[in-house]
Amino acid sequence: MSRSRARLLALTTAACAAAALVTASPAHAEDGIDPSAVVPGTGTDTPAQVSGDEQTVSADEPVAAAKEYLGDHASTFAIDGAELSPIGTYAADGTETVRFAQSHNGVPVFGAQYLVHMRPKGGDTTVLGANGTYYSDLSVDTTATAAPESAIEQARIYVADQLAGGRFSDGPDETVTAASNGLVIVPDGTGTLAYHVTVSTVAPEAGTPVVKEVYVDADTAWPLFSYDGIQFSSPVEGTGVDYDGDEVPLGLTQADDGSFQMVDQSQDSTISTYDGRAYDVGEVLGRMPADIPVFVGPTAHFDGEATESGAVDAHANAAHVYDFYAGLGRNGLDGQGGAMTSVVGVTNWGQPFINAFWDGQKMVYGGGDAEYKTLSADLDVVGHEMTHGVVEHSAGLIYAHQSGAMNEAVADYFGNAIDVDVTGTSMRDPDAGLLGEDLCRTASPRDCALRDLNDGRTTADYEGLTWEYDNGGVHANSTIFSGALWDIRETIGSAKADKLIYKALTEYMTPTDDFVDGRNAVVQAAFDSRIGLVSLGRVIAAFVRHGIIDGWEERSGDATILMEDITAERTGPSAAGGWWVAPKGDIDGDGAYAMYSGRTNGKGDPIKLADPVDDRFNVYPATDGKWAVWWAWGASNAQLMRAPVDGSAPPEVLWTTLSPSNTSVDGDWISWNTTHPIAGRKQWYMNANDPAGTAQMVESTYYKSSGFGEVRDGSLYYLLRQPDRTPGGNGAYHLNIAVRDMTTGTETLLPEILDDSGESFAGMYALKLTDEHIVVGVDQTAGGSAGIWRMDHDGTNVKVLVKETDGPLLGDYDATDDAVTFEDWPGPTVPQVWQIGIDGGRIAKMSCADGLQFRVTADEGRRAVWLDGSYGTTALVSRSKPSRC
Repeated sequence: MSRSRARLLALTTAACAAAALVTASPAHAEDGIDPSAVVPGTGTDTPAQVSGDEQTVSADEPVAAAKEYLGDHASTFAIDGAELSPIGTYAADGTETVRFAQSHNGVPVFGAQYLVHMRPKGGDTTVLGANGTYYSDLSVDTTATAAPESAIEQARIYVADQLAGGRFSDGPDETVTAASNGLVIVPDGTGTLAYHVTVSTVAPEAGTPVVKEVYVDADTAWPLFSYDGIQFSSPVEGTGVDYDGDEVPLGLTQADDGSFQMVDQSQDSTISTYDGRAYDVGEVLGRMPADIPVFVGPTAHFDGEATESGAVDAHANAAHVYDFYAGLGRNGLDGQGGAMTSVVGVTNWGQPFINAFWDGQKMVYGGGDAEYKTLSADLDVVGHEMTHGVVEHSAGLIYAHQSGAMNEAVADYFGNAIDVDVTGTSMRDPDAGLLGEDLCRTASPRDCALRDLNDGRTTADYEGLTWEYDNGGVHANSTIFSGALWDIRETIGSAKADKLIYKALTEYMTPTDDFVDGRNAVVQAAFDSRIGLVSLGRVIAAFVRHGIIDGWEERSGDATILMEDITAERTGPSAAGGWWVAPKGDIDGDGAYAMYSGRTNGKGDPIKLADPVDDRFNVYPATDGKWAVWWAWGASNAQLMRAPVDGSAPPEVLWTTLSPSNTSVDGDWISWNTTHPIAGRKQWYMNANDPAGTAQMVESTYYKSSGFGEVRDGSLYYLLRQPDRTPGGNGAYHLNIAVRDMTTGTETLLPEILDDSGESFAGMYALKLTDEHIVVGVDQTAGGSAGIWRMDHDGTNVKVLVKETDGPLLGDYDATDDAVTFEDWPGPTVPQVWQIGIDGGRIAKMSCADGLQFRVTADEGRRAVWLDGSYGTTALVSRSKPSRC
């Protein structure tokens, strides 16, 4: 959700910027607002910020005063007051802030909030300014075409496919549930009407809970984007108990039977700690199980199992978090005295769960093991996770890209602030900026820490990611912003910094803010709080030191740019025969994707093959260098389209189906998959010149699955999964490459691939065909890495190009008769595109750029095409050979 926005300050030096904020001389505009106080918004007539131009209004009630101010200056703000609904009023340090949410025709607008700041004095109210995001040009029809059931199903399939990562497993699929939260407007151009769907499941292999907030186009049921609904701390290897032996105070409740419960009712917020040791982590997501017990003991002293499970730490540390925010004037995480609930000791498929998270309602902690303590044992981690609840109930920073990194940064800042204050750690201590440093039993604090707020990272270290990787870098880039906040605490003092940053979070930040917006929020909060010129200069200087200045996002790469401003990240390009085909959303329109083509060498302008018709999204393209085929995805079905790749003739509709993907084309032959909630994944194919126009499904048996195929020279190669149904068989699944002659229907199963021990492999990735070979990703053992194998078309002469033990965390990949190009998605760094010769040899990077590279496809020779985040936008790029990094 990061975006360019007009900025509040032109930062040169801290002193100059600070002086400019306090010496402006207004020359008032027609409606009474000084033009120099107005920072224009981007893509809207409403200012991003108005500051330093105080106005007096007659109303003394905050909401009425805010609306009067906006109405009196309608020509400046261009806001329809009927579209604003107050969602909270906050008062502190002599100022009041009203936070409004925008709706359009009664439908909420995603991330759109506007804030008005004022200072009551005597019987008057002086408005200090306003800031936020309000979209003045929305005109979208708010009547949905697609049924909510279609949106729910497509969101469910979307998340399931994301988690599968292109891998076809030999085991059963995970259970995925989805529920609609109603309609919302995504504010691109004149607006896109979408369903907000929450999808819940468990990640394959890892077994960690997954909650995705998915936004599905309400006209076509095409998933637009998603972000994580669970906000995790960084992964660690284990959790454990607090064996420090320190006795800590606990707020308890004595029951009628004389027992003592971990329920603290001494504050407005009830603090409760539940025993989750009999529950798997997926069972406690969202709504609490009705029978889960609160921790209870016979006396007011808890030790033993309560200590070993982490319950004592969770309960005591939750109280510390409450006390800290109470000191800032906040009543609990939601600000309204809502319950603060923790569940401890949950398992992961019966094994230790080595993480902790805030799920939007409560804290969830796993148990411990021999190496790590439970995450509830470190106060800064508890403070971090619970601060996500504060953010959710204030600025609501969207958990993706820069706003998500700010969400993590604010959580890190306050988590660490709570910890150093309670433990009495000096801000000068070199370990004061470490988060989670006390979780390990044997490792040193610095080796154990999850993050370091003093790591010195700046925007020069920013990793250009997308939603598909760390939600756009929410953890990878968080210390750029949290480092600046921590510098402020070190330079202006703890108490002043905590109040300032809390004020910025609750009164100035809005859901889709980026780093510069966040800087502006903190600086404006400092100015309105009258912290003094010296402290104000230090605040600004902290952001300058971390590179958070206007225009920092400009980046560069080393590939040929084929097309920029790609808004279709879920569906990537295809290339062959010197041509590429790729979808792209209209950046000035309502979000539906057109289909484009062009030369992979970058010569000539992109050719628009098809506009969105009837608001259909053009997605999942394939090309053989002559034809372009793709799907026009609509509310109730998807249409298979075909056109000459050079745009010399208009597209034609060949077939209609539901939930297609994995398109392939070779001449007149076309193949694809469909996914059905009951039938599962099925492989289809057809001949575009068949007079009957009939598509064929390779098998319809309920217990079989097929898919991830490609067509080549009249044959369809695909993966077939089926259980062992022979007499005496144990019901295990087998996974084979099947080859079908599409003219005669004759079918052959290639030999099942076995490892050295004779056991069948765990999974394969989508097949890639060249004129001479089959190339396939192979996953034989547990873990995320995969090998890359090459074989002849009959399954013989198998050659392992990349061993699984040395293999990548495989994303998309493709092959020509010269090379295999693939994505590696390692944890510590962003995914990159690599290449190896078709006969093996050295693995080389395709590009030296440091942004995220993904959705790779091969053209011919060694040329590859992919989407790249290194250019300040997502760009479609190509290179004819690997780079020399």
